[in-house]
Amino acid sequence: MVAKKCAAAGSSSRAQRNIQEKHRRIHMKDLISQLASVIPCNSKLSMPQILDEATSYLMHLQKNKESLERKKALLKGDDHPEPTVMNISTSGSTLEVNLICGLNRNFMFHEIISVLEEEGAEVINVTRFNSGDRVIFSVQSKAINSRIGVDTERVQERLKDLIL
Repeated sequence: MVAKKCAAAGSSSRAQRNIQEKHRRIHMKDLISQLASVIPCNSKLSMPQILDEATSYLMHLQKNKESLERKKALLKGDDHPEPTVMNISTSGSTLEVNLICGLNRNFMFHEIISVLEEEGAEVINVTRFNSGDRVIFSVQSKAINSRIGVDTERVQERLKDLIL
């Protein structure tokens, strides 16, 4: 008699789980249908295709939002960062780095000096002056070993990674 009660309890528990699973599947199907109704697609898609399209559409919307926010800030004249201009010139064993950037541009100037020193240049002179809303830096250096010199392309790439 106890075995019959356990079997009856087990089958009702299984039936209850089956009903719960059926409700879960119906709920998921409704959610997927709602998602499919808000993505721009005209054809009937499978569930994985709907999820893929929705993900792509959300990424597109996010990029569009960021682009519009940048345009809005530009039009409002908010504190949009001025582009940084970098020029590197060499003459023999002398290397000159010129930077023009906005006043609100934050970078650690000592890191620029460190890059030059790590690449085998000794800093001779540093000049900084403000011109309106821009700051102009000029760093003059020379190769520690004039026979080896300084790899200007490598210096330029490292400084680009650091500043731009």
